[in-house]
Amino acid sequence: MSKKHEMFVFHSAAVDSDSVGSHDTGANLDMAAFKVEDLVCITAGNTSVELTFNETGMFNREAGTGGDDEAGLENSLAILTVTDAATATAIVKKIVQGINSSSPLYNDGMFLFDAVNDVYACGVAAGDVSAINIRRTTTSRVVVAA
Repeated sequence: MSKKHEMFVFHSAAVDSDSVGSHDTGANLDMAAFKVEDLVCITAGNTSVELTFNETGMFNREAGTGGDDEAGLENSLAILTVTDAATATAIVKKIVQGINSSSPLYNDGMFLFDAVNDVYACGVAAGDVSAINIRRTTTSRVVVAA
């Protein structure tokens, strides 16, 4: 049996014929899921919570020729729009507690953040998040062999 992965699922808008799988600004990127283990940072701003996921895209992170090489990097960012800094702070704490909890009430393997149906994981209340923006950004780096 294959290994199962805990996932963050972000649903920002209805998935339809305009939906895309990757976009730097998040335009028409309506739903995405990322492994919890790829979460590298959560930040709180005045009206947002940002979750950054490391190398979560279409490029193989193990790619390379062993010589000088150009490798693709793709990080993903999920931005939760909230009402104020106090809400952002509380949500960051709830997410950290949720991913470290053994209680299925907060951690059932899927951390759903669904702005379409106003349903959120980790005890985040309906109405605490007013929008979600999902961004998958791609860049490249040159790796030089030592």
